[in-house]
Amino acid sequence: MAEKKAEKTEEKNEFLFDLKTPETTWKGHSKGANSDVGSITDAEGEHGLYWCLDSVMHPNGEDGQEKPSMPHFHWHGYETFFVDSGSLWLYIDGMKAKAKKGDIVHLQAGQSQGMVFLSDVKWRGTYHDFATYSESGDVGRVKRYMPELADDPELNALAPNGFMDSNPMEPFLCKEVPTAKCTAIKNLKRPHASYEFPGVSFKIVVERWENGGVKELDCAVMEPGFTAKWVKYPPLRELFYLRKGKVKFTICGQTFIADDECVINAPRFAPRSIEVLEPSEMYDLGGQPYWSLFLQSYASIKHYEPERLTPETLDALKKRFKIQIDSIGMKKKRK
Repeated sequence: MAEKKAEKTEEKNEFLFDLKTPETTWKGHSKGANSDVGSITDAEGEHGLYWCLDSVMHPNGEDGQEKPSMPHFHWHGYETFFVDSGSLWLYIDGMKAKAKKGDIVHLQAGQSQGMVFLSDVKWRGTYHDFATYSESGDVGRVKRYMPELADDPELNALAPNGFMDSNPMEPFLCKEVPTAKCTAIKNLKRPHASYEFPGVSFKIVVERWENGGVKELDCAVMEPGFTAKWVKYPPLRELFYLRKGKVKFTICGQTFIADDECVINAPRFAPRSIEVLEPSEMYDLGGQPYWSLFLQSYASIKHYEPERLTPETLDALKKRFKIQIDSIGMKKKRK
């Protein structure tokens, strides 16, 4: 009797989440009247960091309408959304401004906000300090099994705050302003600061003070051939969003290639390095290293006291500001 050959199954890469293939990437999925939302990574720790969702927001209004849709606010939560397709009107802080593909929308606790999506918008988000309510999960379960109860006010009243500390507001008045005048709409063309090194431009997109002191959002704009190696056992987890480009990662000895619209999870203590294969934009979604303060200090010493810029000084600065990169450089071209 011939032996039955064992089927070879491809092991899932736990470090890579390709948002272009939601059918295999999303851990969970919820569908509403105006959105499809997929869960990528879960919240972690005291502030609920590293929580990443991949959403498609459907049109919910008309271009030029005065009254905002979805007016609401959050008591404690902060949100950062990547606008990766389409466009929307953002109503916030008395302003109405248009955000489009390539922009980043950053929303703070206590801000009244509303959105009118003008087309299907890929709306990739990270969140922190959201108060979540277990009641909403239980209510959602009832609705999944008994969809006929979806609009039952008695059932919906059992989860008054929703899943993400979202609190309704009365429609508010806003004056249209140019996108660049709305501080909630970020773009790599308008960073807080930019620092240049061989093969990489490091841009500060959202400062830590805009996130209640909890995290920052930085982007490395990298050229082909740029390489970076982390310290041997990095103590901080990192979650990267490769918005554009192609990068070869090695994490825990596993080498793989990520391209545009990929999230890369680099756990604590996992040895890691990168080599950039195409012009790339990579964001640090976890935002725990104090890159902004480190780079300010580095630039200051380089300008005022260049003789102090020794390996020992750099090591001390890295330790102080939790920088996990050991070395950067450009790969030598073969002759």
